[in-house]
Amino acid sequence: MTTLVIMTAFAGCLEPSSPGESLDLIVSYDATNGTVIETYEDGELVERKGVELTFDFSDTTSSGELIRFGVNLLDGSPATTIEADNGSVVSVEFFDHGLYEIALFALDDNAEQIISTMVVRIELRMEWTQSTTYDPLPMAFNPVPMNEGIPPAVIIIESNIENPELIENIGGGREVEVTWELIDQGNLACQQQEGHVEEGGIITWKTVHFNTYEAHELAIQYDNGQDYINVNQSVTYQYEQLETEPNS
Repeated sequence: MTTLVIMTAFAGCLEPSSPGESLDLIVSYDATNGTVIETYEDGELVERKGVELTFDFSDTTSSGELIRFGVNLLDGSPATTIEADNGSVVSVEFFDHGLYEIALFALDDNAEQIISTMVVRIELRMEWTQSTTYDPLPMAFNPVPMNEGIPPAVIIIESNIENPELIENIGGGREVEVTWELIDQGNLACQQQEGHVEEGGIITWKTVHFNTYEAHELAIQYDNGQDYINVNQSVTYQYEQLETEPNS
């Protein structure tokens, strides 16, 4: 497991420069965490909403002329920068969950550069719907973070099954029996729950899972009945709150 080194944040704004340095890095940020939301319909990913975090370098000062501000995700990708002549706010968008150690930096015309690191926490919620089915699709998910860092602390699962009325306001349908299964990479059901839902009703299974080191599948077995069902469920990866505290 990759170890994430977390540097202690300064009180107030981020001010890592030492006495005597001409460049004084001061960065303000009002959020250091967020949740990516993925929306699936009938098994297909239809939308992904990322998390945008904003870093304000406007209080950074230098005895020379400030040239550039930036944020580096330390993942091999190019840093996100802005020329000081064009502004002082840098926004970075995340689309993958994980705990990230990132670098904030400023550069002046004396070729002096100040860098400081901080930690941000990005979680993920997958929202899944499937309508009018006798054979619900399995919902596959993999909680291992793309940055190969610390995995989530827990997986939160909520699954709702609706048995709509066969004829609206009249009925005519019957009860449906189902079994939820949370299946691991070894094709074993590590959690299981049976349920039945009357016509016009909704049943819910909520559970917490602590195996965040491998891929899983949330499956619903249609055991008995003849009515179509609707499935609405969510799977959320939650991390320990190890992020740097906001300072503005």
